This record gives sequence, structure tokens and C-alpha cells, in this order.
Amino acid sequence: MKLLPGRFTVAFIIAAVLSPAGAAFGQSTQKLPEFEVASIRPYITDSERVGPGVVDAQMPNLSVNEGRIVNIVNLNMQNLVMLAYGVGGSQIVAPWRGDAEWTNIRFSIVAKVPDGANKKDVPLMLQALLAERFHLVLHHEEKTTAVWALEIGKGPLKLHEVNADEDIAPSGCVRSYGNQNGWFSATCKGMKSERVALAIQGLGPGYFNKPVVDLTGLTGVYDFSVEWVTRAYLQNGGEGPSMFDAVEKLGLKFVSTNHAMDLIVVDHCEKQPTEN
Repeated sequence: MKLLPGRFTVAFIIAAVLSPAGAAFGQSTQKLPEFEVASIRPYITDSERVGPGVVDAQMPNLSVNEGRIVNIVNLNMQNLVMLAYGVGGSQIVAPWRGDAEWTNIRFSIVAKVPDGANKKDVPLMLQALLAERFHLVLHHEEKTTAVWALEIGKGPLKLHEVNADEDIAPSGCVRSYGNQNGWFSATCKGMKSERVALAIQGLGPGYFNKPVVDLTGLTGVYDFSVEWVTRAYLQNGGEGPSMFDAVEKLGLKFVSTNHAMDLIVVDHCEKQPTEN
């Protein structure tokens, strides 16, 4: 794999799981598609680039067309595995659980998608990059476990269905500060239902101590907006809609139940990548 030449600038971006590649969990002997060029560098926070009123702006996703550049900024290894395999953090069993050192080691990745590549192959390219540069080895196990299941709620459905070709249309979430501390809002576009569940988990991770699974039965592509306050804000006496309240306003609900889930088990991973 060639290196991406030259320097590049970065913006402060938050991790989210918006990749549709959740089925490709296990290591395979089949060669994965690769980025044409790729560079991995340590992330260094530039506080001057984080303007007031916007937090972690564009949430990264792998909905990138052929010949375009993938920019991934300020992600640790947990975030990268979540993004590459399209899963929530609670679906990953890894040595970095509870390890502050792992959490604080963050990276920026710039990679070019080859001409003629299928957009659905981009998550596989990130998987190949992690295996090559971090020597990531993992397997998957199916287990019935406690989950948060996204289901249809009581009210009218307030997801806006769009006539979108997921192979062409961009998708992702942009998250911003609300009108006061502790409040947030987000606008998400081009989401299939399974990605709705994962996006909500990524937007409000403090609310989800278990994996999320989509049981809505929805088959369309949707745009939606949510407004909520953080769990910590509520615990400290603040008032406002929880993420669960925000989801109910969409005509959906999260239900705590047991469900068969594929869990990613990390067998080996280096803390630092091999050199560019």
C-alpha cells in the first residue's frame, strides 16, 4: 500500500458508527480490497479550529464514492473498529476496555478510494488498513445478550423517507450544541434503519450500556433530526429531553430485551501503527 504524499489539515471530528458493513465481522483468508494510498498520523488537538456553537461537527462515515478521499480524524482504536465493522462499542470485546491509555491514543487517517471501487467496499478497505498497520486480528462470536432494541413506537413515525440511492447519496450526521450547556442537536441524512439505531447510539453513548439492534422492520432510507441533553447533565440536576425521549418524538422507542448478537472479539492489536 502506497503512502499518501504531502501534509494535510484536519478538523475535530467525533467517532460514530455509520458504516453498513456490520456483517463482515470475522477475519477472512480472502484478500480484502485496499485503499489506493493511505496515511495514518497521531491526532493533535487544535483548539483554535473548534468554533463556538459546533461540537465535533461532521461525524465520520465511510459513505465515500470512488476516487474520493476518506478523512477520519480524532478516533481511537475502539472508534476505528466500530467504524470499520459497523457496530456499537458495547459489541466489541477488546484489551482496551477500561484502559485510559488506549482511549487517549488517537489517530487521523487520510486515504484515497480507488477509481472503479464500489462504495460498499470502503469499510472493507478500512478493515484491511487496520489489519496491515495495527496488526489487528479478531473473530466474531454469536451470543444472546442484553440489548437495546429499536422498535416502532406509539406515535406517528417522524422519520422523513427519502428517495435516495445509497450508492450515490451521502449519508451521515452533523451534531451541534443546543441553546444551552448540556443540550445537543443533530441532523442525520440518508440513513437506513439499522444505521438509525447505530447513529443514535453514537450521538448519545452515555445512554447505551448495551449493544443496540434494529427491530423496526423499516426498509427505507431516512432523514431525521433529534434534540437531547446528555445523561450526565440529567444526573447533575439538569432538565430536558433524554435521548430516549428524543427517539420517542421520532415515533420510535428503545426497549431493553435479550437478542442474539454478533460480538467482535479482538485477539491482537498494536497500540501504534507501523510507519507510513
